[in-house]
Amino acid sequence: MKTATVRELRNNYSKILRWIGSGEEVQVTRRGTPIAKVVPVEEKAPANLDWSKSAALTRKPWARTLSADESAAMLAENQGFSPRASP
Repeated sequence: MKTATVRELRNNYSKILRWIGSGEEVQVTRRGTPIAKVVPVEEKAPANLDWSKSAALTRKPWARTLSADESAAMLAENQGFSPRASP
């Protein structure tokens, strides 16, 4: 965390806002005593995401594909309904 005095905050406002914009927290002091902390609104997402370890990319292929009836029965079961009987 960076520190700035009230005077530095007033005289170098743009520079301190750039610090905050880049994710840095700034503690503001008056006569050596901390009086405030300025923090960014939200953390920025990482610039580079490593998708190589994503579960979607590393999962094993399904053993078999479900039929439409099997899928419908599974969805109905998960929603609390009893599976439909085939005609």
